[in-house]
Amino acid sequence: MGLVERRDLVPDEKILSEIFPAAVELRLASCQVMSKTFDTCTSSIRDDPTLHPGYPPDVIIRLETSRARLAAVAALQHLAHAQLSDLVPRVLHVGSATTTDARQVEYTVSTYCTGKVPLEGVWNTLDKTHQLELVDSVVHAMEKLQTLSINNMGHLQLLSNSIGGPRFGYFRDVKHFLDGITQASNHTSTTCKLLDIEGGVALESIYDDTDRVELSHADLQDLRHHTVLCHNDLEPRNILVKTISSPEGKGKYYQVASLIDWEMSGFYPFTYKFSLNDTVLGSSNLSFSWYALFKERTSFLLPRGECHTKFIRALRVIDGSSKRAMMRNVGVLFQTKWIKREQIETQDLRQGWARKHGTKAPESFTEDDRECLEQEVLSELGYC
Repeated sequence: MGLVERRDLVPDEKILSEIFPAAVELRLASCQVMSKTFDTCTSSIRDDPTLHPGYPPDVIIRLETSRARLAAVAALQHLAHAQLSDLVPRVLHVGSATTTDARQVEYTVSTYCTGKVPLEGVWNTLDKTHQLELVDSVVHAMEKLQTLSINNMGHLQLLSNSIGGPRFGYFRDVKHFLDGITQASNHTSTTCKLLDIEGGVALESIYDDTDRVELSHADLQDLRHHTVLCHNDLEPRNILVKTISSPEGKGKYYQVASLIDWEMSGFYPFTYKFSLNDTVLGSSNLSFSWYALFKERTSFLLPRGECHTKFIRALRVIDGSSKRAMMRNVGVLFQTKWIKREQIETQDLRQGWARKHGTKAPESFTEDDRECLEQEVLSELGYC
């Protein structure tokens, strides 16, 4: 028997008829695919007021073959929308449908952010004052999200008073969450282990030059107490802005309009989210100017207790040990070279990455720079 061809997931007329039963005139050609994989698809329908009573004419449709994950993401986005109705797109509907070839999929329908562009595309064109205003708008939104603590979310059955989210899974406490991160980082070999010790836990790396990190039971409880709703991927590509009238009446002026892509959201110790910005710099975020300003303006949200500094150190040990074992990985080598290019280093865990003293900032990292660096990495690894 021959292998069944595996195709990317895309909308078909059967799915659309199940999602929008009232839109009898809706045709597949009206649905614009924005991104797709074997298991996911994001598409849009624009300027169609007949989709469903009460729906806006512009919507985003997300399809996934996973079970329950998309509904969990939608529930978290709904919580965020309740706090930030002007910034978080409204989830209009969540459900399941069947494709023409009998694949079961989950779907969500959300409002489309019409007339808005990713901050990533305009960030380097803005002056420092304008950049600061936009960062502060995002930080203000994060403050509002932090009022949604795990301590007052007992009514949300989806979370069951646990730490985590649909992307990374759910854990009953910080110890099990840290162990989950540790296990997930051991891709091809064990690089870190979380050990039970008297009075708490200890994280150890296989590398002798890496310090052991200990967290007491009181430390773990303090971290749990500071568990809040986090987006976990608030980088410029997921922040949409819109053009407004400039205060001086000249040039383009932007205002934060939408915070999108809640796939990585969940209830986490804020320290975890704060540390994520460090580990993704040079991979999913290639703007040091955004990173430095964002870290500076969010530093007051990081609790002062020593346990939070120790938790950052633990997360850096896990990430660093994992990457040391994967130096022939394209993404890891790209990040290493990017960090060298930017001439940055870490001396203060709470501050994160900073420009080396006495060095001059390089030019903004462009799309052409990214392609050149990728080619350099591929060539060095013998792929071309």
